[in-house]
Amino acid sequence: MVAEEQDGVITVAVALAGGMTRAELRWRVSSGRWQQPFAGVAITHSGPVTERQREWCALAVAGPGAALAGATAAAPDGLRGHASTVVHVLVPTHRPRVTRPGIAIRRAAHLGEQDVHPTRAPRRTRLPRSVVDMASWAARDDDARAVLASAVGQRLVTVEQLRPALEQRSTLRRRALIRDTLDDLADGAHSVAEIVYRRIERRYGLPAAQRQATVNLDGRRYLDVWYEPWRVWVEIDGAAHREPRQWWDDLARQNLGVLDDRLVLRFPTWLLRLDPEHVAAQVRLALHQRGWTPDPDETSPKI
Repeated sequence: MVAEEQDGVITVAVALAGGMTRAELRWRVSSGRWQQPFAGVAITHSGPVTERQREWCALAVAGPGAALAGATAAAPDGLRGHASTVVHVLVPTHRPRVTRPGIAIRRAAHLGEQDVHPTRAPRRTRLPRSVVDMASWAARDDDARAVLASAVGQRLVTVEQLRPALEQRSTLRRRALIRDTLDDLADGAHSVAEIVYRRIERRYGLPAAQRQATVNLDGRRYLDVWYEPWRVWVEIDGAAHREPRQWWDDLARQNLGVLDDRLVLRFPTWLLRLDPEHVAAQVRLALHQRGWTPDPDETSPKI
């Protein structure tokens, strides 16, 4: 039965085609045995509606050819930290876009079989397409960068897998930003803060550092930004409040770095955005003190 395959969700049209009468449908809903969250859609029980049932209902509302998309499609594929309170759905571009509470339906000029999981239910886009869509639909540029960094950082998808989902869509919103972010991720950045720092390096003519370099500081440690030839270490602090234990672990790690002849600079993420010139000046001074000689043609800011 269709309702069993769809977690208890069925359309009125399918129920009628299966032999039920409209009078019987109305009675089941009015008696409380079934629920009707949207016109033309029913849930065959009276209990709480699950997340999967919300998704099936959204697809039923959107109609044939629809697929779960964006954060809704990425969550069951394992993406953490970017949950959405609404169900995101894509429909072919020729379909009318309906409006229902709790459902965000968008039309897609490109929604081929290569974009959709062949066997997953409810029907949803593959993870590379889901992540690129999330970046395009994000409220802010930093949110777009964050979802790309999360998907790659959580090892759910590679930069090489994301590029085709971007390149096949020439008019995608934020296309240039997504492309540049993928370039940064391919070059070793692991977070939005590291991407912002990489842009400071390029703009102010600083040398390219290693990202997440592995060193032995009383155990295996990772350095946010490491200028190995000059032993300058830059830490980017994205947390406004941390547990005391984590705070001390960070200090102890940096103390060991200093004792191992590393010059440590630390910047909060907000400073990278609000005063990048200040950050660049301090890093340049530290590098200069350790013997770095800048190329005169590379020291002026790139606009």
